[in-house]
Amino acid sequence: MKELLNRFIRSLTIFTAVMAATGFAVSFFAAGFITKYWPLVLLLVAGITLIIVALLFNASEKKLSRFSNTFMIASMLKILLLLIVISGYAFTNQADAIRFSVTILIYYMLYLGLEIYWLLKLQRG
Repeated sequence: MKELLNRFIRSLTIFTAVMAATGFAVSFFAAGFITKYWPLVLLLVAGITLIIVALLFNASEKKLSRFSNTFMIASMLKILLLLIVISGYAFTNQADAIRFSVTILIYYMLYLGLEIYWLLKLQRG
């Protein structure tokens, strides 16, 4: 289990580096399409993903029901936390709220795909 978690962390690091390069390219060539706070959004979503997957890997060592409960609670808290961040930002900076929300949505969906890939790998292993 520890080896699988280490492999996930390496994969997450590489994925985050690719996302950072992509975010830099988009902000450089098409500055109006992405929020200027995209690096913070990227780190927030990557950090949340790391914490959740580590919790799920830990829960998988125990009963299946514990894994299922942990997965549902963690997913709900992840979405709730990101909605709170989006709402707080939208109230303080209305001019950039749409770009910020879309940036979080895109990063959330991409990291969700990575999370699901690794959880399926955990299930197979």
